[in-house]
Amino acid sequence: MLMRMPVVLNRFLALLLGALLCTVVGSDLLAAGLQAESAALSDGPYVLWQGQEARVLSVREGVRHEERLGTPFELDLPGLGSLRLDPVAPVPSPAEFSAPERIAAVSDVHGNLGSLVTLLQAHHIIDQQKKWSFSRNHLVIIGDIFDRGTQVTEVFWLLRQLEAQALSAGGRVHVLLGNHEIGALRGDERYLHPNYAFSQKKVLGADQKTLYGPDTEMGRWLRSRPVLLRIGSVLFAHGGPSPVMLPEEREIDAFNASFRKVIDLEGSQRLLGRDSPIWYRGLIPGKELKRPDASPEEVEQILSAFGVRTIVVGHSTIRRGISTFHGGRVHGIDADLQSGGPGEIWLFRNGACFRGRSDGSSSPIALF
Repeated sequence: MLMRMPVVLNRFLALLLGALLCTVVGSDLLAAGLQAESAALSDGPYVLWQGQEARVLSVREGVRHEERLGTPFELDLPGLGSLRLDPVAPVPSPAEFSAPERIAAVSDVHGNLGSLVTLLQAHHIIDQQKKWSFSRNHLVIIGDIFDRGTQVTEVFWLLRQLEAQALSAGGRVHVLLGNHEIGALRGDERYLHPNYAFSQKKVLGADQKTLYGPDTEMGRWLRSRPVLLRIGSVLFAHGGPSPVMLPEEREIDAFNASFRKVIDLEGSQRLLGRDSPIWYRGLIPGKELKRPDASPEEVEQILSAFGVRTIVVGHSTIRRGISTFHGGRVHGIDADLQSGGPGEIWLFRNGACFRGRSDGSSSPIALF
């Protein structure tokens, strides 16, 4: 027994030494991998206004860059050209429009720029240079651009550029607020992609709440967006109007104004709660797990209150793709872009609705 002890001890020491060596080598490889990954990171630009000037922060190949932006406030956007900014904060976006010939809508992009661009190009909303080609028609993004994905800022700047181009052509780009927009503006980073956590805090030295604060270009633009939008006989909302809040929600402009006022208030806010248009799930059967779904009578009351025939919502992922509920009265269009897949686009043309796919094909869906 005593004779075996040195052998056992030697084996133990050899195993321990091997484990330590693997740990050291593995740590070095991991560190090298993280260093290489961080060197490839790009983020921004983030525009922070200071009176009539602005600081522009960005990350290029893992390196922090800071520049001053003055008159004429032309911001260079890689791959998109330049966008003229205004040191004066934008006025709240209108939220009621007569119906154009065509409408396109996408929800819950979650930083999936590639699939969004593919859908918009496949259905001729934008051209191959990512420029607006939808004439006098409307594009609606029904919330949740933030979180999960790796190209959130690129999606925002693409939409800002398209918004300007659409206005020049007589069209419109509408971006509605979702629960992830409100979470990000209020400092919730639970769903922030690790790339952003690194680029923002480690490279730029600022958190997401600061980079999208009330004095930033994107932050003040987001704070001017609506949560309820009516175009013709269609109502758009991220989660949907709820029976509980219907008496307040039915006055769209007034409700949007009230909602904006509580975005930056501390503590729990009723208008940001589970019955809010950014959170409510009851219009899609089975998605409101802790409370009853909206009844057919309640759906009819909501339609009547807003004077619309159809409600289009996102928020609740439908992996089979865009679907209709309540006899075509409710359309759920969160087609799982958040997973990195191709997603789908909701289309309205010639009085009919369609679900569009990434290959440019489409099929009709029920319209009440």
